[in-house]
Amino acid sequence: MTGIQATQVAPAAGSPRPSVSILAVLVAAVGPLWPFALANGAGYHDNQRILEILCLVLSGLFGAAVLILYRRERIRRLWNTRMMFLLALFFGFGLVSSIVAYSPRHALFEWANFLSLAVMSLLIASEIRTKGDALLDKILLLCGLGCALYIFLEIITYIAVINTGGQPKLEVLVLGFDNYRFLNHVQTATLPLLGLLAIRSNDAKRRIFSWAVISIWWALLFVTAGRGTFIGMLAGVIVTAIFLRKEAVRWCKVMLYSALLGLGVYLLLYVLIPVTLGLQPFGLLFSLVDRSMENPGSGRWSLWVRAWEIIAAHPWLGAGPLHFAHFGRTVQNGAHPHNWILQIACEWGIPAFLCLAAALALAFKKLLATRRYPALADGRNQLILAAWLTGGVAILVDGLVSGLFVMPSSQLWIALYIGCAWGWICSVGPAQAEATMRLSVAMRAGGAIGVLVLIWLLGNGLWPEIRNLSLYEEQSLQKELYPGPVLRPRIWLGGYF
Repeated sequence: MTGIQATQVAPAAGSPRPSVSILAVLVAAVGPLWPFALANGAGYHDNQRILEILCLVLSGLFGAAVLILYRRERIRRLWNTRMMFLLALFFGFGLVSSIVAYSPRHALFEWANFLSLAVMSLLIASEIRTKGDALLDKILLLCGLGCALYIFLEIITYIAVINTGGQPKLEVLVLGFDNYRFLNHVQTATLPLLGLLAIRSNDAKRRIFSWAVISIWWALLFVTAGRGTFIGMLAGVIVTAIFLRKEAVRWCKVMLYSALLGLGVYLLLYVLIPVTLGLQPFGLLFSLVDRSMENPGSGRWSLWVRAWEIIAAHPWLGAGPLHFAHFGRTVQNGAHPHNWILQIACEWGIPAFLCLAAALALAFKKLLATRRYPALADGRNQLILAAWLTGGVAILVDGLVSGLFVMPSSQLWIALYIGCAWGWICSVGPAQAEATMRLSVAMRAGGAIGVLVLIWLLGNGLWPEIRNLSLYEEQSLQKELYPGPVLRPRIWLGGYF
């Protein structure tokens, strides 16, 4: 059998189970385009946060139901013992940090959110390992359809802008996000998925569709000129080429050619046509060099300095998860440090960061180790490996200068990526790795209770503010203290607390 090996252990009788993978990709794709407010005063970011939490709650309930209802079913081990130990330490440090933080409610929400995302990734990995290529292709197709829907609405907006004849602001050209950089965060996680869709499309119609979507997705990146995404994707492709060499040639060509097609679409639609109509080129690409020379850090330096100050003051346990949004208020430039390393170190503590860094190193080692597996003789699996490696590096590199690890839509896409890559690694492993286990009643009950606790922490973190987001976000501006304040997103659009 080529591709991912689909396996099944003691399937339960009855109707098919709901798919956490499909739920995650649907919520992630639809979130930016949700047509109405889900709470009083909710905007794009707030809607996406509510949908993310709803997705995590449903995923958690599904996991708890499996633990309770399928007691006789044996499960395949998906975890590496050392990696799970490091992650347990990471979340253990985070829990202690949350309890002693300035606001345990806010800290425990962030802790529960991260842990719930990890649980969802585990469930997705289990589905990918069980259902193999069929599920992966569905996920990739839904990703492409979601991006295509967004592109369709962008085309309508573009036509409307051209008809009005005025010079549009970039905010007008980018739909569904309170900040166009949040679109870039999503693009970092989805461009490798779209590349994988293009390379796995066999029939002509699907191939044309997938290449059109990824090319226009690149074009939107050129419009917004997201440096973090550019650098992340470049780093991902370079690392993939270095480690996989000739096995990565076809993958690198797909990413290069799709980017060049996207550049052509950008030059036609956002440069040539506007200039012909007497307007300036749309977007930020032509100001990218000047902007980078004048302000290389785009205001991030003050955030990084504050993060270092918090690390110096709280080196062991950090200030508490989410608490840069409290101690960074005086900087008035962001509710997170725009750097995932500094964020974890200053909020969770240096020991927690070291545990997470070691777990990530083991994960990439495990990913690269798949090159030695017999299943990797199949060219399709080599391309999947290239996509996972590119995506992982791109996410980590972009996260050094952006907030893609804290924004709701990109968090869902990252969790989906981790689950797919995780499940794929397990599916292509050698036969001796097919160990199964049956969880005890105590473990199943403990897991179900743990899920309910996570759901309570998530709800408790959202509840006071969700009743009147407009009032809360107005208060978070602290106009009496700071002249000309701006909303800085974290949990909500008004991220400070």
